[in-house]
Amino acid sequence: MLPLEWRLKPYFIKSLVYSFVVDVIKLVSFITVFLSLFLHTTTINLLFLFFIVGIVAYNLLMKWIEQWLENPVQLLLHRLNRFFLLYFMCYFMFTNEWIYVLIVMSLNFVYVIYFFRKRRILDWHWLINEEESALLRNFKFINFFIDVPNLKRSFRRRRLLTTILQKCVPYRQSSTFLYLYSLLFVRHNDYFYLYLRLTAIGIVVNYAMPTSGWVFTLLILYMTGSQVIPLQHELKQIVLLYPIPKSQIKDSFLKFVLVILYAQCFILYFPMFMQFSTAILFYLVISSLFVYVFVYKYVSKRVNVSGSTFKE
Repeated sequence: MLPLEWRLKPYFIKSLVYSFVVDVIKLVSFITVFLSLFLHTTTINLLFLFFIVGIVAYNLLMKWIEQWLENPVQLLLHRLNRFFLLYFMCYFMFTNEWIYVLIVMSLNFVYVIYFFRKRRILDWHWLINEEESALLRNFKFINFFIDVPNLKRSFRRRRLLTTILQKCVPYRQSSTFLYLYSLLFVRHNDYFYLYLRLTAIGIVVNYAMPTSGWVFTLLILYMTGSQVIPLQHELKQIVLLYPIPKSQIKDSFLKFVLVILYAQCFILYFPMFMQFSTAILFYLVISSLFVYVFVYKYVSKRVNVSGSTFKE
């Protein structure tokens, strides 16, 4: 592979250009959103945009240099240097101290030239790790809104919630799977954090748009209910040894989904109760009816408790 690395030069150049363009778009979008704040401290002109492009290019090259650092100490010092140089460059730019900006950029230029002054081989392990990390970040971003099966499953005990759950779920045979599904949901990071994220988004929207947020609330409830359906397949197959009818297992799962959606519905409308009115009560009733119909008409058709669906 090493003798043929030079043939990949056009590919890596195009990759760096692509990353550069994407980062510029992200940064310009960020500045556009907070444009009113930036105008209080600096003037947006062609020179400002030129330095913005330079900062993006510098940051990208500094990231590329990391593959040639030999030990963790060098990596730490490199990242600290990268952070402080970027910080001072942005600080002086937003305070219109252009002389200092040029000085800091000159230091950055010398630092980058030091690493590119001689030909170096590619660190393929670093490149592969960066590619996998980038893919994982994309999956995590998508996982903010929907469940992504490609992510590695992780669990956490959450003793406080587990204790509350033990006291809330009745201790009897008919509640066995209700307890198991609830416990799995509380400890399963993917489903638990997905539930929290969607709930937080719904609270913000309801608080910002109290009159029309109820439509978005129905969407949040639908998304949450749809995303927790695969939880039925996360149990181990050994649980089938319990002498409990399949119909009761299905009813337990539907009851579990119904409870978490009712809880989410109440939490979503809680900020609106500060401005209590008949309309808010009407929205709450509509959402409650939606949850009931959604669980027993939509979710019920997608629950399969046959033995082949459970994980080994």
